[in-house]
Amino acid sequence: MLYLGIDVGKFSHSLCRLSGDGEDKTIWQMTNDRSGFEQLKERLKDVSREEVLIGMEATGHYFLNLYDYLLQLGFLADRIALLNPLQVKSFRNTNLRGAKSDNVDAERIASLLRFGDFDRCNVTIDSLMNLRELTRLKADLVANSGDLKRKIIAVLDRIFPEFAAIFSNRFGTTAMALLTDYPTPEELSELSLEKLTKVIKGLSKRGIGKKKIELLHAVAKNSIGISFGKEAFKIELDILLARLKVFQEQTDFLESKIATLVQEVNSPIFSIPGIGPSTGAAIISEIGNINNFSSAIKLIAFAGLDPKLKESGAYQGRTSISKRGSKYLRNALWYSAMVTCRVEPTFKKQYQKRRFMGRSHRYAVTAAANKLTKVIYHILKNNCSFDSTKLA
Repeated sequence: MLYLGIDVGKFSHSLCRLSGDGEDKTIWQMTNDRSGFEQLKERLKDVSREEVLIGMEATGHYFLNLYDYLLQLGFLADRIALLNPLQVKSFRNTNLRGAKSDNVDAERIASLLRFGDFDRCNVTIDSLMNLRELTRLKADLVANSGDLKRKIIAVLDRIFPEFAAIFSNRFGTTAMALLTDYPTPEELSELSLEKLTKVIKGLSKRGIGKKKIELLHAVAKNSIGISFGKEAFKIELDILLARLKVFQEQTDFLESKIATLVQEVNSPIFSIPGIGPSTGAAIISEIGNINNFSSAIKLIAFAGLDPKLKESGAYQGRTSISKRGSKYLRNALWYSAMVTCRVEPTFKKQYQKRRFMGRSHRYAVTAAANKLTKVIYHILKNNCSFDSTKLA
């Protein structure tokens, strides 16, 4: 058996070929381009595909091109181990000299493969890869939209603080369109009540009550918004609103695309109450092949929902979750659990019990997310539908 450890980099990779007894080793570097890939092909041309185990850290995205190329060369996925970076780091730290270089790391990875005590990370392909990329992009857009909204609120608090009292949803269609055309209370107050009514009716599909329009007109005339720096705030608000609108349109487009792609997967996890197309797509694409996880505990750890131990002297306690896994999977599980606690009787009962005991909402939902992960593991492992009678 041969072991090939690869330390992946942006521009080049370091490789170490190690014999089964660990005595014979060859270390070299290859460039991360077509020339380097062809050189690797030449070095591996006489290597039996069944007699070699290749390993590399699944960190960042630089490993994907090399991983794909190795598959094209005929190496099966089970002969390419994508290693947990934390496990590689822990193995590296066992070296008392503490040496750190690309060549040394490649040798450590090869040695880790030879000892055999490692966990594989997950890589998704084909339709799941499409879903994972789109759900991650959507999650990032939603996060960026949240940042924009906070900035918009900060501007409004200074130039038109009364606006929030009129529109409970400051980011609804009518409110955003009104702010785009009339960003300051002065511009709104310059309109007659009749003109303002006509403008709002043209913006709103469902309409806004006469009293609310009158109140908006009144507070605009008597606003306590600051008078200095207003030109800069107007420009800032205009740019922020335009960016938010683009983000919202892009998010809607991704929602539609994800909903179409997820139908191709036809996963049984959608039988679980509270898991919709968007969160379900994120969950199944982040998990990938469920057989990569030997137990539900491993899946929970991959999601970063496992407890983090805090030790001090004789004290040992669990204070929070580790958050060391996939943040996208963790967030999707958490928000799914929040909905499941509202619509599924057993989850709802356990959530209410924890709240009655004085636990916080976040604690109760996190506990539910942990349980939901176990349910998902069982469903995917057995390819079965959700059965509430089997919930403990």
